[in-house]
Amino acid sequence: MHERLDLTTKPPPKKWFSKARLILIAITLVLLALLIFVIDKVNSADSSEYAYGEDQLPAIKVNVLNGCGFDQLAADFARSLSHKNIDVISLGNTPRPIYDKSIIVMRKADKQDLARLQKMTGIQRWTSALSEYHSADFDIIVGRDYQEFMK
Repeated sequence: MHERLDLTTKPPPKKWFSKARLILIAITLVLLALLIFVIDKVNSADSSEYAYGEDQLPAIKVNVLNGCGFDQLAADFARSLSHKNIDVISLGNTPRPIYDKSIIVMRKADKQDLARLQKMTGIQRWTSALSEYHSADFDIIVGRDYQEFMK
């Protein structure tokens, strides 16, 4: 009638669900790694500076201002920019020739063009004086350190 169970001689029952659980965990980990890889690729594609080469982008419009009082410095600096993708709108002098360091003045809020201009000129110092009525996107005030940027 009642069979006696001998727990020591009977093999344990096979648990098929534990294998399925391990396979499910492995698949989940592979999918998670794939998702991280795809997100990393998308982020690295977004972080590339420009989708186009500099020659395919529109020229950056600038005013070149002599900030240190040397004769014809704005014109000489503008000539040094002639082979770059920079459109010099006007030349002039600052009201006071007090600039020891050259600086870019951003007139329109465009950080991408600022980065392009910094790369083309080598001038890293910049400030912002936004004006929607200004004739150019940027002013370049040429200081006494002009020789390191006229290459």
